[in-house]
Amino acid sequence: MNKIIEVKHFTKKYGDFAAVDDISFAVDEGSIFAFLGPKGA
Repeated sequence: MNKIIEVKHFTKKYGDFAAVDDISFAVDEGSIFAFLGPKGA
């Protein structure tokens, strides 16, 4: 299938706190995808 979203080495920091640290993923066409934190945010 075709990748419609591809993320490589994503990091999100708030000051010194890394909320997301170096993740990579791809979403194929026709897939359902959700990216949720531990509290559903």
